[in-house]
Amino acid sequence: MQEGKKVEELSVRLDEVVVTGTGTEHYLKDAPVQTEVLTRKALEQFQARSMEELLSGLSASLTFHDGDMGGHIQLNGLNNDYILILIDGKRMNGDVGGQNDLNLLNPANIERIEIVKGAASSLYGSDAIAGVINIITRKSPHKMELTSTSRVGEYGDVRESASFGLSVGKIKSVTGVNFRHTDGWQNTDLQWNQQQLKPGSTLKTMNRSTNYTLSENLEWQVNDQLQLTASGSYYERWVARSHGQWSYLANDFYYRNYGFAVGGKYKLGGRNYLTADLSYDRYGYFYDYKLQEVTDYFMEGNRITYFPGQRIKQSIQKQVLGQAKGVFYFGERHILNTGIEYLYNGLESPHRIDGDRASVYTLAAYAQEEWTARENTVVTVGARGTLHKETGLNFSPKVSVLYKWSDFNLRASYAMGYKSPTVKELYYNYIATLGGGALTAYHGNKDLKAQTSQYASVGLEYAGNKWQASLTGYVNLLRHLIELVEINLTPEEKLEEIEKSKEYRNLTRARIWGVDFTFNYQPTKDVTLSGGYSFADPKAQYPNQGINYMEYIPMDATSKHNATFHAAWQHAWKRYRLGVGVYGRYQSTRRYVKDNNADAFQTWRINTAHTCLGMKRWTMTLNVGVDNVFNYIDRTPFGYNRATTTPGRNFYVSALLKFKNR
Repeated sequence: MQEGKKVEELSVRLDEVVVTGTGTEHYLKDAPVQTEVLTRKALEQFQARSMEELLSGLSASLTFHDGDMGGHIQLNGLNNDYILILIDGKRMNGDVGGQNDLNLLNPANIERIEIVKGAASSLYGSDAIAGVINIITRKSPHKMELTSTSRVGEYGDVRESASFGLSVGKIKSVTGVNFRHTDGWQNTDLQWNQQQLKPGSTLKTMNRSTNYTLSENLEWQVNDQLQLTASGSYYERWVARSHGQWSYLANDFYYRNYGFAVGGKYKLGGRNYLTADLSYDRYGYFYDYKLQEVTDYFMEGNRITYFPGQRIKQSIQKQVLGQAKGVFYFGERHILNTGIEYLYNGLESPHRIDGDRASVYTLAAYAQEEWTARENTVVTVGARGTLHKETGLNFSPKVSVLYKWSDFNLRASYAMGYKSPTVKELYYNYIATLGGGALTAYHGNKDLKAQTSQYASVGLEYAGNKWQASLTGYVNLLRHLIELVEINLTPEEKLEEIEKSKEYRNLTRARIWGVDFTFNYQPTKDVTLSGGYSFADPKAQYPNQGINYMEYIPMDATSKHNATFHAAWQHAWKRYRLGVGVYGRYQSTRRYVKDNNADAFQTWRINTAHTCLGMKRWTMTLNVGVDNVFNYIDRTPFGYNRATTTPGRNFYVSALLKFKNR
């Protein structure tokens, strides 16, 4: 993951503190639950155009296929619905079409990213069936610190990510600004329309878009025992869509999010402590009309018509999250982690929900015991009880064992996962054409059950001076899986010329088994080789698909084989350091239940880093690189599934500036 680390510095990375796996602090090498860490250094050196590109480029287990309706993230065969994304341990709010809007994140404000794979519902509740991605934000350790990354590439690609940290007495502040723009691009002008393949489409593979985020994080160390925190953020995004002869796109997209959080940590005697957090987030999704549209909605007997210049609310997502926990150390062998949580999710959407709004809530309590049975053996046992408004009570236990021998760690775990239906899955109804596809009606389902899973894994890890490697095998068995299932068109939908109709349903069951492998090797102080391979075979039973109901078939939009590779070299002279990084990613055929499979592909990128040395407080690095060196472009027509949205080979330049006043 890291370019140019000296051999003696490898132990620093192994001694990095992680928290996501158990909710308590552990050195990475001693963590009872295996955790993959993407460091700040790795994030800076990759110089990605987007968060999706960054995550998939550095972790083989994560895959994406970009679009207007989100990044479509997958982790070990399961999509965004089953991946819990946290920001400093708090649930991320704001999605587009069920996909988390990662544009909300500011790369310059990220300290590290921790990835825990497998069911983690005993600690984190619903959604953590595939795993947890915890994004840890920057805490300024200096009196003054400035970090700025400016990136310019082809297709009007511009990104500015800045973070300013300031410490005054007992108060610390980190202010973040993130701006991103792209003109978009078109990889093909072919489009499927009314079962015919037609040239001359005006749709874009990636639409023109602009977004920015402003954020503020405050920390006040009141005294030796009490620490208070507060944070806030504001985000806007605009997406321009190209109107065409076969796709009447009367509107562009507009998104707006703001959120606030307060929290505190109180140290008791010894290492014991209590924490409490309260947050509120509001995410809005709107249509900006540029053409007239006559809708199928009526008000007081008159059909509603929208006109150019109008901004019309489509949905408002609201989240209120309250958490409190206590961590207690009993001697040197026992750590007790207990907590309670309240989560409220509300959704406003005119014409798409009965009464225009709906909400759900969950109440939860959990307890976890970490027992160091011997110096080389740690056993973790935990359980969570969750009460959901619609699906009732759920119980989620977990047990894991860590055995250490010399430079080897052997880990094993078993957990039951849990996922409640979202507000959209329960109540939301809409009609849309996505990516040039068929006009489709989507229906919520109030009769959905909670999804459950049983997850087991066994892993072996080696951490030597030059070599670090891990190999983990796992199986994940899911019940009552929620998927969009195609159903028969109603007479009303046929009159409206809707081509497909889909409804959220509980499928009978699904099963996933796979293997994850990662390695890091540093043969010399100037050379680093690292990478990963992820094999996943996710299959499910799909009703109403013209197949044997009991037959397991590949889950929609999944690929069996994914791999990443990174080779880095760097050398320092008196006033100058040169770093060269080569990054590769391979993805096998992405399988779909309907239409076509997406082709296998691989992409490679080269980044060169030129750093000025000898300055006391300043660090300046100029990055020059090329994405997609071998110019792979997927020209699959609109309306069919494609492997990747990359525009092909493109060059970029970025400048990384750091200032620190200790």
